[in-house]
Amino acid sequence: MILFDSQNDISLVLEQNADEVIRLAAHDLQADLRRLSGKRSGFDIVTDCSGRSIIIRNAYHGEPESYTVRIDKEAVSITGSDVLGTVYGIYAFSRNCLNILPFYRLTDLFPAQKDSLLLTEQTFLSPSRAVRFRGWFLNDEDLLTDWKLSGGRRNIDYRFYQNVMDTDVLDMILETALRMEINLIIPSSFVDIDNPDEEKLIQAVCRRGMYVSQHHVEPMGVSYFGAENYIKKHGFQGETVSFIKNRERMEEIWRYYAQKWAKYGDHVIWQLGLRGKADQAVWKSDPNIPLSMKDRGAILTDAIGTQHKIICQTLNTDQFYSTATLWNEGSVLFGRDYLQLPETTVPVFSDFGLDQMFGEDLYSVGQTLKRPYGVYYHACFWWQGPHLTEGCNPVKMAYCYRDAVRSEQLFYSILNISNVRSFHISAFINAKILQSPTNFDAEDALFQLDKAIFQEYGQQVNEMRRAYYSAFSDFGDQYLRITADITQFYYHEYPALPFIRNAATDGQLVYFGKYLLQGIPQERLPAPDESTKLLLTESAAKFSSLHKKARILAAALPADTRLYFGQFVMYQIRHMQLLTEWCIACMEMCDETLSVAFRLQSGERACSYLEAILEERTVLESGIWKNWHRGDKKINISALLELTSSKKDDLKAKYGILL
Repeated sequence: MILFDSQNDISLVLEQNADEVIRLAAHDLQADLRRLSGKRSGFDIVTDCSGRSIIIRNAYHGEPESYTVRIDKEAVSITGSDVLGTVYGIYAFSRNCLNILPFYRLTDLFPAQKDSLLLTEQTFLSPSRAVRFRGWFLNDEDLLTDWKLSGGRRNIDYRFYQNVMDTDVLDMILETALRMEINLIIPSSFVDIDNPDEEKLIQAVCRRGMYVSQHHVEPMGVSYFGAENYIKKHGFQGETVSFIKNRERMEEIWRYYAQKWAKYGDHVIWQLGLRGKADQAVWKSDPNIPLSMKDRGAILTDAIGTQHKIICQTLNTDQFYSTATLWNEGSVLFGRDYLQLPETTVPVFSDFGLDQMFGEDLYSVGQTLKRPYGVYYHACFWWQGPHLTEGCNPVKMAYCYRDAVRSEQLFYSILNISNVRSFHISAFINAKILQSPTNFDAEDALFQLDKAIFQEYGQQVNEMRRAYYSAFSDFGDQYLRITADITQFYYHEYPALPFIRNAATDGQLVYFGKYLLQGIPQERLPAPDESTKLLLTESAAKFSSLHKKARILAAALPADTRLYFGQFVMYQIRHMQLLTEWCIACMEMCDETLSVAFRLQSGERACSYLEAILEERTVLESGIWKNWHRGDKKINISALLELTSSKKDDLKAKYGILL
């Protein structure tokens, strides 16, 4: 059938009582069609049409979130089993028939305009999905909150989280997630639903028909900061946030927030737990917690059981979804059977974050469970992991999910995806993995994506992507074990792996160089010695060589893919090259065995590398993306430059008389 040509277009037919969620997706499809055809109008959304049409309807039966798309000579029929199934069917049509990539809203990578489009008769069905809940966590979202300064303010005593993400920004991400058939969102690192500006984030997720959950530092939807705000707001000055010392008040706070979240009904997946201030163990904030792990497990068991009971009473039912994320100390407590969860609560096993590999609790406990469980996986991880550039090898991610699904009880997955935009490849690969973790081939999936984007240049780009992941320095397993002991993560020993386990991602490099400049010894990282310098030098050389090849290829690419390549392939290589070279220069500047003149030259070079990052990353700030890096507070290249320059100036002041 002819979908459109220069004279004609097609109508989108919705049922009279179509859910708003479906209408929003239909409007997205309308926008896709108008942009692809170059028409400013047309493709009207109607409730009845006798001509050529795209008929969208909800059949209200079949597997959850399933769909069928049929194309014949006169019509396209998109039928979903439920609201989300219908939505996914709409986006599947856009993806499969219009060749629109699911992440185009974040990357501006859209197909070339067409004068006409002819579709062949065909039928395609929704894919099988091995995992019921497939989610993203917008954690450490510093760029997202400060890109548009119109989302409102937070009331939180934490320097990284003053602003609330604008809901239009969030909706771009929600649309992208739905195009990848993601159904769950944790929309922010901290959400205080008692603040109307922050509640808008919850409303935005539910408006798109998705499930919404809470950060693991926000059991019952209230963080330590939220509890402090409640105590202050209600005039209980002098009281502490403590389940042990102030249990009655904590239960009151939990009930208050449960009522707030209960407004969103079945959309909510409740988070249970007991954590301290920021993202720390509760005993780091509450001195009343006993010392033994067994006693601590008993307290968390009591708190979680109490929370579950409060939700039951608030909802007047025990039919709801709840999770308990076993992060750091939780992995040890649950792994050693000190922590007991309600029968219907889904335990969520975390990777280490630093290396994106799961802990021992998944293997010794999770895979033996007779109940559904979940995983929490870090494509991004501030402070010692990827944050501004991709660093999680897709092959590693696929390996971990194959392990996670072995017992066939994997029910829930949450991907820590931070600012999303620079990590859209990780998000895309993760969404593909969740369809069939057992049989997924990450290398082939990435190759097929590069072929779709870059056509005849796809293989060359794909070779660069693979070379990128092998160019990272390998900081070695011994430092992972040390960090696991310090953070009380339940460490798992792996056999020889076909990828770098402890890759020196941008967060790792910044952590290494920053503490070196500050003169703070770090047992979690390699010593700043000749072997480490050699390791970094080899990595920098690989990134440098790769960047030279990327520049040559960029010149040959057609204009429609050149910008995307520059933003999300070439710049990421360059970012890692410059950060690695900065680390080497910092080592030289701090090495007292070298001449003062050479150390000062190294200081100059170290500053120049960071200045180059600030200059070259503007490639990501074109068009609507102006001010994209305004919120760079976590890696914070500008502050890093100030620190590096200050160290160089101190060196000059101390030894200037000798020069």
